[in-house]
Amino acid sequence: MKTIASWLVLFIILLIAGGGISLIRYGIFAGTWWAIVLGIVIAVLATAYLGGFIYYRDKKNGRVKRPDLFRNPPPK
Repeated sequence: MKTIASWLVLFIILLIAGGGISLIRYGIFAGTWWAIVLGIVIAVLATAYLGGFIYYRDKKNGRVKRPDLFRNPPPK
């Protein structure tokens, strides 16, 4: 059931991002600046949410490694 829910979330976010891209195209061809700005905002927010969702899932499953900042400090 968790798999279906996560796929549904990903699908809805991809539809929202696609709607933002469609709004950008509408704004370019219709010449309205508000549609371009709103489309960019929607597409960026949906893509950021999607990236955070995938990062959180990978972090939970142990696929993300913490950087070793204290063992090997950068050279001065």
